[in-house]
Amino acid sequence: METIRIEWGDGVMSVNLKEFLSCRSISKVKKLAKIIRESFTPNCEMQIREFVEQEIEQYEPRRKDAERHIVGYRQKVDYLDSYIYTASAYRDRYKKNSTPWKHHNDDLKRFKEEQRELKKQLISWQRKLNENQKNQEFYMKVLEIIG
Repeated sequence: METIRIEWGDGVMSVNLKEFLSCRSISKVKKLAKIIRESFTPNCEMQIREFVEQEIEQYEPRRKDAERHIVGYRQKVDYLDSYIYTASAYRDRYKKNSTPWKHHNDDLKRFKEEQRELKKQLISWQRKLNENQKNQEFYMKVLEIIG
C-alpha cells in the first residue's frame, strides 16, 4: 500500500508514499496529483488518500504516547533536581577533597549525569511530538489537494 504505480502512454512510475511524503513538500504533492490526473491510473489518488487517512488516524495515539513520555521524563528530571540540590548541600558541609566530600561529590556527578541522559530523552520525545504535529498538518493539506 505504501507504493503506488502510475501508468501513462509511454511509461510507468512507482512512488513510495512514505518516502515521498516525508519531505513535506506541497508543491511536489501538487505535481504528483497533476501527473496522476493525466495518467491512465487516476485511481492512484484514492490510494494516496487512504494512505494519508491511515497516517492521520495514527496521529492521536502517537501524540498521547509522546505526551505521556514527556510528562514522565519531566517528573524524573524535577525529581533529580531535588537529589542534586541535596547532594550538593551535603557535599558543601565538608572540606574539599576529604573522604566524605569525595563520596558526596561522586553522588552529585552521578545524579547530574543521569539528569543529562533524561533531558536528552525528554528533548527527543518533544521533537517526536513536534514532528507528529507537523506531519498531521501536512497530511491535512495533502487531503485538500487530492480532493
